[in-house]
Amino acid sequence: MRRSFFKDNEGIDTVPLKMVVYLVITGCILVLVSISWNAIVPVKHGYDVEKQLSEASLELLSLQRGKARDLYAPFSSEGSMCSIELDFPPEITYVGFGVDPDPDNDGNVKNSDWNAEKNTIIYRYDNGLKKRWIIEAEQINFCQGIRSDTGRWFPIDTFNSLDMGIVIEKPVSGSYVFELVRGNVTYTLSHFSA
Repeated sequence: MRRSFFKDNEGIDTVPLKMVVYLVITGCILVLVSISWNAIVPVKHGYDVEKQLSEASLELLSLQRGKARDLYAPFSSEGSMCSIELDFPPEITYVGFGVDPDPDNDGNVKNSDWNAEKNTIIYRYDNGLKKRWIIEAEQINFCQGIRSDTGRWFPIDTFNSLDMGIVIEKPVSGSYVFELVRGNVTYTLSHFSA
């Protein structure tokens, strides 16, 4: 006996049930994909930050082998320079070169004394997690610079506090220039205002 496709209504009541089951399965798959994606994104951001810090370390190491500008000689030529490109995710609150600007880890870099940590790049996430990136080299002294009226960069404070480090607060994104200078010792001076 031949049945007509349009007149056959056996099992018609199972079609809505099958649709509901398929929609629930699809929803579960989408929820699992979303949970997995939320777990993968921080790992990817961490990998990106470490890759950028690795490249920055290499630039800073090569800078240390360059020529330093004499800060006491007003007409000395520029020292060796390097430019570091950083594009950290928005959940990173600061990055400190040669300094821990937030030893009490409360997220405020202005309410406590900074701890000098030579050869270290410290960065902190919004959730309070703080990580250190060690630059394997001889001692690197970081110093925050300020641009003078003549267009040259000098330490922001007196020569006695040159080893205070450099801090970049959120957002950590852009091109950052460093110059090798010499006072009593050799310093890596920033050419940007933090």
